[in-house]
Amino acid sequence: MGGRPFQRFLGFFLLLLCFKAGLGSSLMVGDAKVGCTERERQALLHFKQGLVHDYRVLSSWGNEEDKRDCCKWRGVECNNQTGHVISLDLHGTDFVRYLGGKIDPSLAELQHLKHLNLSFNRFEGVLPTQLGNLSNLQSLDLAYNLGMTCGNLDWLSRLPLLTHLDLSGVDLSKAIHWPQAINKMPSLTELYLSHTQLPWIIPTIFISHTNSSTSLAVLDLSRNGLTSSIYPWLFNFSSSLLHLDLSYNHLNGSFPDAFTNMVFLESFVLSRNELEGEIPKFFSVSFVHLDLSGNQLHGLIPDAFGNMTILAYLDLSSNQLKGEIPKSLSTSVVHLDLSWNLLHGSIPDAFGNMTTLAYLDLSSNHLEGEIPKSLSTSFVHLDLSWNQLHGSILDAFGNMTTLAYLDLSSNQLEGEIPKSLSTSFVHLGLSYNHLQGSIPDAFGNMTALAYLHLSWNQLEGTQLQSFSASTYQGNPRLCGPPLLKKCLGDETKEASFIDPSNRDNIQDDANKIWFSGSIVLGFIIGFWGVCGTLLLNSSWRHAYFQFLNKIKDRLYMTTTTITMNRLRRSFQS
Repeated sequence: MGGRPFQRFLGFFLLLLCFKAGLGSSLMVGDAKVGCTERERQALLHFKQGLVHDYRVLSSWGNEEDKRDCCKWRGVECNNQTGHVISLDLHGTDFVRYLGGKIDPSLAELQHLKHLNLSFNRFEGVLPTQLGNLSNLQSLDLAYNLGMTCGNLDWLSRLPLLTHLDLSGVDLSKAIHWPQAINKMPSLTELYLSHTQLPWIIPTIFISHTNSSTSLAVLDLSRNGLTSSIYPWLFNFSSSLLHLDLSYNHLNGSFPDAFTNMVFLESFVLSRNELEGEIPKFFSVSFVHLDLSGNQLHGLIPDAFGNMTILAYLDLSSNQLKGEIPKSLSTSVVHLDLSWNLLHGSIPDAFGNMTTLAYLDLSSNHLEGEIPKSLSTSFVHLDLSWNQLHGSILDAFGNMTTLAYLDLSSNQLEGEIPKSLSTSFVHLGLSYNHLQGSIPDAFGNMTALAYLHLSWNQLEGTQLQSFSASTYQGNPRLCGPPLLKKCLGDETKEASFIDPSNRDNIQDDANKIWFSGSIVLGFIIGFWGVCGTLLLNSSWRHAYFQFLNKIKDRLYMTTTTITMNRLRRSFQS
């Protein structure tokens, strides 16, 4: 009896150990990575069957035993705890590795999918509206599948969590109610609909759809041919937009004052439209990127640009702006393009204080005066061509070690080309000026130089032979290759280069050339003089071959006699 309590204790102890072991095993299984679910794996395989693709793209997808776990397939990401597919990223990477065909609706089986990226491929056909069943989707990128169409965007309203949508390049020309569909997406913060052939907005649609999303921060509607009828819908987002791109459309009329109410805008692109009138004097000071190029804007450049303390990119090119360049432009600018306008006056010395300025294009204006001596050494691109600048080319360009692009052509510059120009040039244009003197030897050290134009100046002497003649044309005092004009005394120099000790050898070579020429000429005359006659006269041909036979027999007898005499002498000795 005394052993029973011990047996019971031992049994309880063993049971506890087994329970602990079992509990430990289940925890390890719970902590381990779980493979994908069979339903989602089959959905992905069904999606693959309808694709045209390079084998390398989906080589990891398959039914083989070592490919059973779809969470290990290229472009697939799963939740570690549940095994559900949460991300599918198969965006095209180059012109070889791409996906084609149609997007199969089977992707709608991936109910836990959060991110779907099939951009930059060659999908075609109608975009499946079944993607609207992916209620957990947060980002959808189908950009630049140029064969894809979608005539109805109502399915987007079934994606309440979607924050990022990119349908750029998809044909949306029949999606006439696209503004209403966007209004029904409460979480949307980034919308890219560039190059989608969006239909024009009918103003009456705003009567019943005034409650639009206020979370939209990034909006790209570029390259769609939109007219100014977009404004009423667009201004509903004035309190949230940070980045707005309306470039390459047909926006016309004066510059809307409502744009100045978008006080949070950081990036604003209205280039290549038909806007006219003056640039508003009151702009948001929060701009980092502002592009108004390629319009019909006129008037002065507002002094307000000097107050934009964080402005880094400013492009006002290809307009009809006139007056002088403001002396108080923001010192934070990195890229400044004012080319193709009607600006006059001198180049402000203030550019010397813009230590961050790397790209400056003031070409095709009416600027005059000299090139400022205070220009920064931080330039990478500097274009002052097609103006009325005069004076000399600054020696300071030799200190700009980062300068790769310099164009000063079509001005009234004079004097000599500095001998200390930077050796980092890739592009150097100095044509159509009044430059004099010789071309510096420093040009030979510009190993990266790919474009050089010195034409139509008054340069003299010789030049680099690694560029074509068009590089130097219009300089009447330049000579030598690649120009056809020889330099004075070239013939004398060529003669003086002959070593007197080699004159006999040169004469022998000349004699050999004449001798070889005589042989060739004699052969031609003899061949046609003899063979030609034999071909035309049969009696002479018959007599000639009889003569050759006699010569052959005589040579044979002579050779035989000489050989026999040699053998006889060898036997006697």
